[in-house]
Amino acid sequence: MEEKTNSINFNLKNATKYEGLARTAVFCYDQLFIMVLSLLAENQNESADVLVVGCGTGMELKTFGDLMPNWNITGVDPSEEMIKLSKAKLDEHKLNDRIMLHQGFVENLPEEEKYDYATLIFVLRFIQNAEDKKSLFRSIANKLKPGAKFIIIDQYGDSGKAEFKYMADTWKNFMKFSGSPPEMVNKIAQQAGEKSLINEQELIELLTETGFEKINRFYNSFIHGGWIVHKKY
Repeated sequence: MEEKTNSINFNLKNATKYEGLARTAVFCYDQLFIMVLSLLAENQNESADVLVVGCGTGMELKTFGDLMPNWNITGVDPSEEMIKLSKAKLDEHKLNDRIMLHQGFVENLPEEEKYDYATLIFVLRFIQNAEDKKSLFRSIANKLKPGAKFIIIDQYGDSGKAEFKYMADTWKNFMKFSGSPPEMVNKIAQQAGEKSLINEQELIELLTETGFEKINRFYNSFIHGGWIVHKKY
């Protein structure tokens, strides 16, 4: 089955607003990329080939590029507008020599390219169908070297359970206490509710079926979670 994420589409106005909304909605948004880096890299001098799936506005690319001078990074995103924003950020910070951008999907990357690490941060929620999620995981697994680390961060939970409703409500309180206007909080919560939720057990099953192991959750904040996994040898 092909990797089907072509429903992900941003116009320039929405793409430009994305980072600001993310900082409002996600606890320690900027620090998340440092957390990811800490999980992947043993030291700042290491060399690695890294795949960033859904590179978005380029914040992740910039963080990795600034702090890891010996990493070669490939960013892939199906959105033309997101690729434009990523390119502008790389131009601004003079990171084009080590970071390549591809508009499209993981399965369209050159067959011979294999990676030491991969990330999928706030992408999974845009993919509604479980089979399409599985297809994406399989495409990523095919691009990774045996034993490679793979990190996923996204919203998750079972919307039918009282525990999830409690976390969703406290997440809205967090945004309000942080100074966000109630109308913005309600809009962000509504948009989150329209995206795809995956529960942790389903995620573990999909990852296991597509060639990953050693699944560990390292981050949890309201309705957001992060997992690090390894590609099987």
